[in-house]
Amino acid sequence: MRAIIWATPLYEFLRQCNTSSLEKTVLDCGAGGSTPPLSLFYQHGYRTCGIDIYEEAWKEAQRFCVENDMPLNIVGGDMRDIPFPDENFSFVYSFNAIDFMTKPDIALAMREITRVLKPGGLCYVNFLSVDDQESWDPFCKTAANRLKSERFSHFEDCEADAFFEAYTIQRKEKRWIEKLWEGRILKQANIGYIAEKH
Repeated sequence: MRAIIWATPLYEFLRQCNTSSLEKTVLDCGAGGSTPPLSLFYQHGYRTCGIDIYEEAWKEAQRFCVENDMPLNIVGGDMRDIPFPDENFSFVYSFNAIDFMTKPDIALAMREITRVLKPGGLCYVNFLSVDDQESWDPFCKTAANRLKSERFSHFEDCEADAFFEAYTIQRKEKRWIEKLWEGRILKQANIGYIAEKH
């Protein structure tokens, strides 16, 4: 099995998903990149789907799928307008992706996540904390054009609770992370939720 160490919070989400009696279907909103976390769910028997707004990222993920013979079903798509029917997935997550948008767009994305999630289904979403020290600089011009945002959105400790009115919050944690990246120590902070839809 391929280790996905950088996606550590998803192991707890997977553990909770595995305790559910719902069908093993999962959607990743922001699924692109060279090592898609959906591969973790695929290796545990889930039917996987993923969307990413950034064409280069989802094509990179598709290359991973071909090279590793894993049909993860990752395509272009926008989490503000998820291209799947209502209540289509038992589990939905967005790991390190939703904060690229403005707060009004994040509210749209959270409504869409709720719409495609089955009753009793679980979602995992993490939001950048205002205590994050690394992500306050503006994006490059192309990212701002693509996402209609100039920088990451940051949240106070309880601010994102409002997105979970249709849920019971199972787990909420604030994580401070220090990691070595390209020769320097990054200091990051985010707030992650695992919640069950009513």
